[in-house]
Amino acid sequence: MFGTGGAGLVFAGVLVGSVPALVAGGLLVGVYEAIGIITSGSIATCEGTTNALVHIAVALPLNIIPILLIAFLEPGAAIVLACLLPLLSALSFAVYTARRGNAEALATVLRARGASGASPLRALVKENGIFLAMVLVVTMGFGVVNVHTMVATGQNPFDEYFSLAIRAAVSALVLFGYLRFSWNPRFLFNLAVVVMAVSLVGAAVGLAPFSQWVYHAAYICFDLLIWAIIIALSYSAGAPLVQGIGVVQAVDQLGIFIGTVVALMLPAGQVQEVLYAALGVAALLLTTGLLVRRQSVIDDLGKADFDFADAAPTEPSSVEAGDPLAVVPALKPLEEIAARYFLSDREGDILQLLVAGRTVPYIAEQLCISGNTVKTHVRHIYTKLDVHTRQELLDVVRSPEE
Repeated sequence: MFGTGGAGLVFAGVLVGSVPALVAGGLLVGVYEAIGIITSGSIATCEGTTNALVHIAVALPLNIIPILLIAFLEPGAAIVLACLLPLLSALSFAVYTARRGNAEALATVLRARGASGASPLRALVKENGIFLAMVLVVTMGFGVVNVHTMVATGQNPFDEYFSLAIRAAVSALVLFGYLRFSWNPRFLFNLAVVVMAVSLVGAAVGLAPFSQWVYHAAYICFDLLIWAIIIALSYSAGAPLVQGIGVVQAVDQLGIFIGTVVALMLPAGQVQEVLYAALGVAALLLTTGLLVRRQSVIDDLGKADFDFADAAPTEPSSVEAGDPLAVVPALKPLEEIAARYFLSDREGDILQLLVAGRTVPYIAEQLCISGNTVKTHVRHIYTKLDVHTRQELLDVVRSPEE
């Protein structure tokens, strides 16, 4: 009701010119968006890194559809749609949680996933200070670039939404590359931050608007991968995922707010160029600091990359070559594992082959699928079982009750 009521007050304030209505509506919409970020982020991260990236990468392009509809529909229809969207979101969430499996998975965001500590929230902030500073600087840059692109340049309505098209295209590209070609999230994150830093410096030397479009393209990679990092830093700090979501997204939104306010207050010209340069240099320095710091969140993100190099041991002699789904007799029934962790039928087949010591090429040949498809299924298995290596997978299979 916060979203619907807030949207209604905003539109009413615009129609009658009431500042109190605009302020009240803005506050209600802000509360709705904060709740929405926590809720949608919990759904995206509750099943692990792979599903988080898939969910966010699919959702971002789809979000553009209602944005464009609200922008270009007749005013009356746009108002009705804007007021209905929060109610539709609530309905979608109710449908999602109606399934017992989804509700149980979502409950994991309320529990710590790493080693317990005296104060997981404090550890989360203290151990990842450089990373949070990077989030603040990058999102400040986004606020500045967004204002300059959408407002200060005075473009026509279609040009103003060109950045949205760029972000949708890049999101789809990252999704395809991650699933089809197993792109490394850690490398993509580092590359995105460096590209954003360079594009800010480029804007300072007069390369806008091209550098601003580049910034938007890199920012979407950053925005996608931030959810994988939330999982990693929450795990390392022993904090519930919902705390990681809250901390990172609070810094994220604060940065956008500061950047937007500063961009609106500063006059165009040399002052803005200095701001662009300062943010770009700060982002580069923070990236360097994050890369050289020991035990940083970037290192922790490696746990979520699911390296398949250790998933190709030699073929054990105890497994009969004639049966591709033969398993090691000492292991507990894999049907229990598949049911407990909500594995699909195909994931269950691949799990049997994995614990039998089969390699990715062997599995691909036996099941008549590509190696990349096998890797995608293995990622899903690792994510759902919350393991990162073949040995951890075998430990779970041997002790399913733990």
